[in-house]
Order: sequence, then structure tokens, then C-alpha cells
Amino acid sequence: MHIGSRAEHGFTLVELVTCIVILGVLAAVAGPRFLDYQPYQQRGYVDEVESAIRYAQRVAVASGCPVAFSVDASGYTALQQSRTGTLCSGGWSVPVSRTDGTPLSGTPPTGVSLSPAAQWVFMANGALNSGAPPPLTVGPFTLRIDAGSGLVTCNGCQ
Repeated sequence: MHIGSRAEHGFTLVELVTCIVILGVLAAVAGPRFLDYQPYQQRGYVDEVESAIRYAQRVAVASGCPVAFSVDASGYTALQQSRTGTLCSGGWSVPVSRTDGTPLSGTPPTGVSLSPAAQWVFMANGALNSGAPPPLTVGPFTLRIDAGSGLVTCNGCQ
């Protein structure tokens, strides 16, 4: 050990300020990407609609009564005809319920839109009562329904 010399350890003020400036620039550029929830909200909503369509089809098969599934920019809902004995008749007045008793309906998160507006009727065999419906689009995701089988697929969800 030398008596006249002392080793200093640490950072200079210039080095500290430089690091803080670099971190500030990185936060300004990369920060908004970490706070953008819209891709996650779009994926969550497309999964929710896909699941609801499948559930509506299963209810039609299980109950033997057709189910009308409607979707537009304000959300989705599923209704069934009333059942009298073994016959299903009348207008679409009976809300389809989930297993927890709540209606099969939902609204999109803020900033998430679905297009186009559509309505499908699932028959007792699970098929649609009309031809191939147009695909539904939610951001980069596309839902397609096979008219013959009622199979729902999502393009871009992998």
C-alpha cells in the first residue's frame, strides 16, 4: 500500500448522466410497445366469440331446437325458439344460457371491433340453415364457420 496514492472506485457524474439519458431514450422508444394491450384484447375477444359460437352449436344439438347466433360491432348474443313438448316454434325469444346460468352474450373490449355483422342459425344436427357464412374479422384474426358441420376455425390464432 502506498501512502500517497489512493485508489478511487465508482462512477463519475458524466457516466451516470449518460446511462440515465440512454435508459430514457430506450424507455421512450420501447415503452409504448409494452403498454399496448390491443393485440391481447383482440386475441382474447376472438377466442371468446369462437367459444361462444361452438357453445351455441352444441346447445342446438343437445336441445334439438335451433339456435340463432347474432354478432355485430356491439357484441354477440344467442337465442333459441321456445319449446313446447317435442316442437320448437315461435320467434327467437329464449336466451341461451351458459352452464353458470348467465346469458350467452358478450361485448367487445374498448378499441376492438368485429366485422361484418351477421346472424346464423344452427339446426338440431349442428349444421347451419344457410350456405357458407362470411368470415368474421377481429383485427388480424379471422373466424370461419363450415356450413355443413358447424365447425369453427380461427385463422391467425396459432
